[in-house]
Amino acid sequence: MARHRPSRYTQPTDGTPDDQENRVAQKLGGKRVAGSGSSIYSKGDVRDVDAECAGEAIEFLVECKKTEKASLSVKWDWLRKIAAEANAQQKEPALAIEIQGGKGDPLCDRNWIAVPLRVFERLTR
Repeated sequence: MARHRPSRYTQPTDGTPDDQENRVAQKLGGKRVAGSGSSIYSKGDVRDVDAECAGEAIEFLVECKKTEKASLSVKWDWLRKIAAEANAQQKEPALAIEIQGGKGDPLCDRNWIAVPLRVFERLTR
């Protein structure tokens, strides 16, 4: 009989992944995608996140990942998935990362947004 192996990722103590998605949507002015984008018609975790840079409107599709640990390995498959889903909707991809572990440091946020370099260049010109 096979032994039950616990999940590599434990349930976060500071809310669920759904809570993270709700916080990201609220902070960025977007909308949480029901079912974390499991529908074939609606992908990503947070949609309708708009930014404007030099008069150019940029719309994002956001994938959310979080961990209780002090580090999180960014997987190529996550980036590929959100890039493909955003491209299909004519949006730009973004990855929201929440790292709960580690020592508290008032100089370092626990929440980050990663975007492709080409998008960051558009945002900073």
